Amino acid sequence: MNIHAKSDIHLLSCEAEMAAATALQEGSVIQQLQQINDEEKLKNRMAIKALIRCTHFLARRHIPHTTNFDELIDLIVSCGAEDLKGFLEKARLNATYTSKVAVVEFVEAVGLWAEECLLKRLRQASHFSIMAEECTDVTTTEELSIFFRWVNMDGQPVEHFLDIVPLKATDAKTIYSALVEFMKDKNIQISKLVGMGFDGAATFSGKHNGVQSLLKKISPHALFVHCHCHLLQLACVQAANATSGIKQVYITLTTLWKFFHYSPKRAESLKAVQQVLDLPELKVVKPSDTRWLSHERCVVKAVKASYSAIVTALNNIYEQTHAPEALGISKALAM
Repeated sequence: MNIHAKSDIHLLSCEAEMAAATALQEGSVIQQLQQINDEEKLKNRMAIKALIRCTHFLARRHIPHTTNFDELIDLIVSCGAEDLKGFLEKARLNATYTSKVAVVEFVEAVGLWAEECLLKRLRQASHFSIMAEECTDVTTTEELSIFFRWVNMDGQPVEHFLDIVPLKATDAKTIYSALVEFMKDKNIQISKLVGMGFDGAATFSGKHNGVQSLLKKISPHALFVHCHCHLLQLACVQAANATSGIKQVYITLTTLWKFFHYSPKRAESLKAVQQVLDLPELKVVKPSDTRWLSHERCVVKAVKASYSAIVTALNNIYEQTHAPEALGISKALAM
């Protein structure tokens, strides 16, 4: 027996028996490879999820994502994100998902996901209202901003922006067609429309050929409400024009905006003073008769937050160039 136990045949048989027992516990070779493959897939998904969350972080905070994405990923990896580090080290050079194209696709994917979540809730609502505003972007392209308001499952009214639609023209029929096509494309039942909120321009509010009258042909029960923000702003502008002191403030703010807006050199001078005084680098915004947020942005965020920098920059420019408007604006702000 001792001789047989030490023989090569016996030892090989024991190894085969142990291998068979191990195979029963761990599964076949194919099963083991499949398990490794599944684990690798899970790690890859977790890494991609981390990349998408980084993109979402930058987008939510209005940080340029295409120029800051790589540095943010490097920071996260250096802080101990081992799964992400392993993914980037093992990935091929053309499949790291850190390129500008990949970042843009991540942003688009998050946007589509967010839109679909909102649309799902909107479709579940029994009724909804629509709001729209026509505007022009920096490339002079006419666009239509579209918002929806409805009551959620908890009985609370909610309001969400959904899209910006390009317009070929700004007449009532074109805007009406854009709204209808948008709702059809997103599978939103137009028959549920019960309210409309637009500005008071004839294009939107016209009783016979305005956008609101055309939509009423589809949903007769829909009520049109003149945007209260526009009404309040128009009332404020008329009241301000009737009051000499307030009117002078508006004129001063407009003159201040023109002074820095049309001269990059002056704008850089203001920026330099803001940096020296450790003040926020805010640009002066033009007050507008129809944009109700412009006064708040101009006065509170720019003039008030950087008042000392603005006055210093005006005085410096006057000393260097003897520009009379610089001295005039400085005195007006000091009043």
